[in-house]
Amino acid sequence: MNIRKATIKETEKILAHALQVLKEASMGHVVPRKTKAIQHAENFLTNGGYYFVAIEDNIIKGWIGLSNGLNYNTDEPIGFISELYILPKYRKQGIAEELLKEGLLQFEKMGYEQVQLNIYAGNNAKILYEKIGFFEVSSIMQKNIKE
Repeated sequence: MNIRKATIKETEKILAHALQVLKEASMGHVVPRKTKAIQHAENFLTNGGYYFVAIEDNIIKGWIGLSNGLNYNTDEPIGFISELYILPKYRKQGIAEELLKEGLLQFEKMGYEQVQLNIYAGNNAKILYEKIGFFEVSSIMQKNIKE
């Protein structure tokens, strides 16, 4: 399997999965609408973000979205992972970990000292992130008034 920066055509294929990615990643906290999913991806791409793909025999098995930003607390530049997604039939093969490690390597080459990501409560990907060394910095909490 090869991991490399996605081409424009591969990025278009990734965007075709935007709604499914939003549904799975948001764990029911976001109303899954195609317009919302595309808006998220377009914002990420127009602000300098790009994808790395895990590809074998011209088949995309998964991808990671990489961009940059500022640490909210320190205003220091950081690398930011906007998404990590493995197509369902390729899961449990270590692809997510490989993509994540490649993403971290790319950020290191760019000189970043920190990398951040957001994850919704209940998303099992948190286990992988913690295994790689990510730790929780803050949590957004919510209470529904009418409950």
